[in-house]
Amino acid sequence: MSLAFYLRLSIADGDLKEGEKDESNSIENQRELLRRYVEINDDLDGDVTEYVDDGYTGTNFNRPAFRQMIEDAKKGKIDTILTKDLSRLGRDYIGVGDYLEQIFPVLGIRYIAVNSNYDSKIYSGTTMGLDMQVSNLINHLYSRDISKKVKSAVRTKWKQGKSTSGRLPFGYRKDKDAKGGWAIDPEAAKIVRMIFDKALEGMKTKEIAEFLNEEGAVTPGLYREQKARYGGVRIVPDQEALWDTGKVRWILGKYEYTGAFVQNYREKVQVGSSITRKVPEHERIVIEDGHEAIVTKEEFEAAQDAIRFVKKPEYKIAGSYLLRGKVRCGNCGLIMAHHELAYDGTFYCGHKLKSGSQSDCCEDYISEKSIENSVYLSLRRQLEQVRLLRTQSTENGLSGKDRDDESRRIQKTIRSEIEVKEADRVRQYVAYAEGLITLEKYQDVKNTLTEEIEELRAKEEHLKAMTQESFQLEQMSRQLYHKLELGLGSDKLTQQMVDSFIDTVYVYDADRIEVVFTFEDLLKQLAEKRGGDCNEEAV
Repeated sequence: MSLAFYLRLSIADGDLKEGEKDESNSIENQRELLRRYVEINDDLDGDVTEYVDDGYTGTNFNRPAFRQMIEDAKKGKIDTILTKDLSRLGRDYIGVGDYLEQIFPVLGIRYIAVNSNYDSKIYSGTTMGLDMQVSNLINHLYSRDISKKVKSAVRTKWKQGKSTSGRLPFGYRKDKDAKGGWAIDPEAAKIVRMIFDKALEGMKTKEIAEFLNEEGAVTPGLYREQKARYGGVRIVPDQEALWDTGKVRWILGKYEYTGAFVQNYREKVQVGSSITRKVPEHERIVIEDGHEAIVTKEEFEAAQDAIRFVKKPEYKIAGSYLLRGKVRCGNCGLIMAHHELAYDGTFYCGHKLKSGSQSDCCEDYISEKSIENSVYLSLRRQLEQVRLLRTQSTENGLSGKDRDDESRRIQKTIRSEIEVKEADRVRQYVAYAEGLITLEKYQDVKNTLTEEIEELRAKEEHLKAMTQESFQLEQMSRQLYHKLELGLGSDKLTQQMVDSFIDTVYVYDADRIEVVFTFEDLLKQLAEKRGGDCNEEAV
């Protein structure tokens, strides 16, 4: 039997705050309780795997260890799941009910909540009892109550002029002398001040971005990486970490630079949800003079002219085109923007457009049809490549009955040699037992035979693996060839071709386009196998 201990603790449970440890809910306490429960129940004998979510709320099921446990359960690696009580599984009573009455039974999982006196084995074939439903509902209501208390405590801190934000605006750092306070970061604040000065001089956002890039001013993201703050993942290379109109507009629009605390930009739509909404400006909490200012309120208002008349993008239904989401700039790696025209569409690098002349990205506006034609021709060439590889592989003996028969013959020979040596090893023991040879002689011969047998077995297993790999590779190449041949029945690129065969299209300029196919790993395997077979024959 395979057992799973699921242990969960959220910040709201109090165990993560130093000096406020709730021992009843601690991870160690949960572990010990479950261990003892298994020890006194003979029908729960088996290997135990632990899944621990320390610091995750129970109001939703988006928890890494929980998701991994469910994946393992789907693969048949778990027979029984145990938790301290129902609230450890979750505090969303609808979600918990779904797991107890639908998901776990379908997966064939027995679920036990020790302190809740729940064992799905007892409730098999029925819905959970009224006491369980009430307990589940109480957990849900408790989580809502906790959420309200946490929000209230946070709002109190905001009104006291204390920040609860994990990431401060570029130009500030956390004040070591005042909890929840901000202090000016001189190096970054110098760049912020420069942006406002240029805006006050009458520059627009694109002109300011160009100026910053020419001056080599570090961007907020790159600066945080250099200072090891709020680590993030940049999707552009270092040389393309440039200022653009969006970054400049963001700086100029931050009222915090006047010395104010602005809190509650976004909020969750409901307890346990990961979906947030933008809070209207009049509902945000603004505390004036909460920290040292980088610009005055007058300067902030005057600088707004640089962004006041920037037209906000209109929300519209995205157009439908074949390579949607597939075309990326070959330099920065970002998805290229698409502009629809009546007769044709064009692709261009939005990063280049916003960052200006310092960017090395593609500056061409490239016809959608020309990219589609290039992709289609590349697909045709790949079909010929697969056909050639299959032909050469067959000639080299990669596939076919002869190759399989030869492999089986060699395996049979090896098996016979193993059986002969195993029989010889038994005869040597009989000779020793009858006193015909000494113990030393027997051990020497036995060790030699054992080594030879292990070598033969390793060779046998290797042959089996190679034969299986060749068979699978042959099957996959045959399927790919037929799929390509069938898919390329049209004389131009289709949506089916894109969805089936195209991973990414990198555009460097109008004359250089690189297509990455979904089946490239298989082609590489076929090419390597063909080369390996040729090398074996040459040897």
